[in-house]
Amino acid sequence: MLGRYELLEQVGSGGMAVVYRGRDTALDREVAVKLLHPHLASAPDSRARFSREARAVARLSHPAIVEIYDYAGDAAVESYLVTEFVRGRTLRAWAAGVGFGFPELGMLVGRTLADALAHAHAAGVIHRDLKPENVLVHEDEPPSVKLADFGIARILASDERMTMTGALVGSPHHMAPEIVEGHDADARSDVFSLGTILYWLATGKLPFAASNPTAILRRVLEGDFEDPRQADPRVPGALAALIRRCLQVDPAKRPATMVEVRDALDRLLAEVGIDRPDEALLAFLRDPAAAKAAFPARAAAALVALGDAAAAEGAAARALAYYDRVLAIDPGNAEVPAKLARLARRRRLRRAAAVAGGVLAVLAAAGALALTVGPRLRAALAPPPPRPPPAVVRASPDPAPAPAPAREAPAAPARAPAGPQGSPATGAPTPAVAAPHPAAAAVPFTVHVRPYAQRALLDGVEVAHDQQLVRFELPPGPHVIQVEHACCSPFVRRISAEEAARQGELRVPLEPRPARLRVEGDPATRVYLDGRLVGTAGESQRAPFLVAVPAGGESPYEAPARILLDLAGAPARTLDVKLRAGGEVTVAATQAQESP
Repeated sequence: MLGRYELLEQVGSGGMAVVYRGRDTALDREVAVKLLHPHLASAPDSRARFSREARAVARLSHPAIVEIYDYAGDAAVESYLVTEFVRGRTLRAWAAGVGFGFPELGMLVGRTLADALAHAHAAGVIHRDLKPENVLVHEDEPPSVKLADFGIARILASDERMTMTGALVGSPHHMAPEIVEGHDADARSDVFSLGTILYWLATGKLPFAASNPTAILRRVLEGDFEDPRQADPRVPGALAALIRRCLQVDPAKRPATMVEVRDALDRLLAEVGIDRPDEALLAFLRDPAAAKAAFPARAAAALVALGDAAAAEGAAARALAYYDRVLAIDPGNAEVPAKLARLARRRRLRRAAAVAGGVLAVLAAAGALALTVGPRLRAALAPPPPRPPPAVVRASPDPAPAPAPAREAPAAPARAPAGPQGSPATGAPTPAVAAPHPAAAAVPFTVHVRPYAQRALLDGVEVAHDQQLVRFELPPGPHVIQVEHACCSPFVRRISAEEAARQGELRVPLEPRPARLRVEGDPATRVYLDGRLVGTAGESQRAPFLVAVPAGGESPYEAPARILLDLAGAPARTLDVKLRAGGEVTVAATQAQESP
């Protein structure tokens, strides 16, 4: 027994403490008890470090950070920390036994860690020992990923500096260069360490692997690592670029905040159809095999839509990049090769049209010159009727290779006098040329969007962006139009060309998404919004408050709000903020409100 805690079995041991699975006899719940090693408990510096860890981590409240329940107190004979007990495996063991299958699925974990660290950094705490062994996969229902062991974290806002002079604190594989050189760590040191984990999640390899710790640290200091795309060609270019930035030796060249890393991962996941990463991670942890099996089709559909939209805009390089990612994820995809062939033909046609346009300009100049000379010279200089490039493009089902208009256009023969039936003098009948059937006209359809359309899509292909007045051209038949803005829920409407012709136009006020509000600081702080109690800071840290934003503001929709933060024993604080639809606002309690 340790106070009210019954120690049941030892489950781990580290450089500072032994971890036990225990039971809280007062509340009858399973806990983890971290007990400082006896040979360290008598050292004032170690006890102070352990005390600092308890106070630092107790300030954090995030679903992906192991929760602190209790602390022995500075005056206790034995120093211990009591936390929730995570039943499962370390991320290292889980990856070895289950695996991720695709780099993007690994980023579901990376994104969760980035979000947890953004929360810790906002509260003034850095981890300083990020590695897969300090990430736990909770396998009870509901499954989750938990960041553990802030044992060597320090409080950024404090003037006190607790250091272990002369000791190597952290794992060489994941240690930031500035820590190796003995400098102070900051939030960018965690960015570097997370970069090593992202590299490992994406490729299955460690970036600075070597035969011994000295060689590992040398590679860290030199920034010597294989490019992620060389380690695994399936790694998307944007992810490889993000990892390279995180692993820069110079902290100033890394992403400045963990929020920047998290947002970059959100964009990467959205490209493969994962716009709710928390839900996707939960589904993946519940059934990894099913998630890995379903991912290629889901990602391919999203990337093909992005590639088609880029191709429609004429952005061939961007379209090729999206199609290339489809084939990296799904090498047997039957849809992309045909799209690549069409894209290649289109590029050849554009080159041919550019050549034809240059020739026509030269001939037009020659015709203008002929107007200033006599009839014979005008006849001599008159160019033969050129073959119009657009007609060639429409008439040829497979125009590659495109004809060279200037070289292949023959001189027009002199016309013979017409015979009695309109034929030339030879008497040969004039061949009948069937007039082409006119294609059914597309129906114009105008959509007025409030606030405006960041993207407008017709049948999954982007046709406009950043416009308040979107004009669609609807060929005959049924269609799906979609209007998107980051602040609002997407507007989706099925409509036929016939219905569009009758209606003519449509006014669409997009429905604002609620704003998200977080309050950092003491979890007991009461939060009032416009005079109404909405909860505590701790509740907002576990899940942000959702605040409705009216649809009458400027673009994007926003509304002013007054927040009052009230903590017993501290002066209340009032803040005026702007809540933006679909956005997140984080406010911090005053220093007086934070735990000492």
